[in-house]
Amino acid sequence: MDSNKNDYEHMLFYFAYKTFIKTADEIIEKYDMSRQHHRFLFFINKLPGITIKQLLKTLEISKQGSHATLRKLKEEGLIVEQTSEEDRRVKQLFPTPKGSKLVDKLNKAQNELMQSTFQKVGHDWYDIMEELSN
Repeated sequence: MDSNKNDYEHMLFYFAYKTFIKTADEIIEKYDMSRQHHRFLFFINKLPGITIKQLLKTLEISKQGSHATLRKLKEEGLIVEQTSEEDRRVKQLFPTPKGSKLVDKLNKAQNELMQSTFQKVGHDWYDIMEELSN
């Protein structure tokens, strides 16, 4: 593959990703939270009952790096932590209805961005990336 073309594809993907993420970032910031809160909440919502250990492994985050994020999500009433019935040492995470509603709001914004992009430019990868990069 031509190095210049590969560089162009990487650049397109980078700027398109920034646009995609910015859509949710702007919403989550209104709740005084960050992208990390969004990522935690997304996975807890999609995998209810995920253990803290599984979540940290999935997100490649240290246990120490997770405390503030999990605390904030619990304080805001977006998730609950429960002891596993199989092993009392294991903590499982579940979204609350409020947490699921916020994830739905974030997902909806990103889905709408993608749908409007598809309607505008079709389904060609380059066209999509170029539109999102603008």
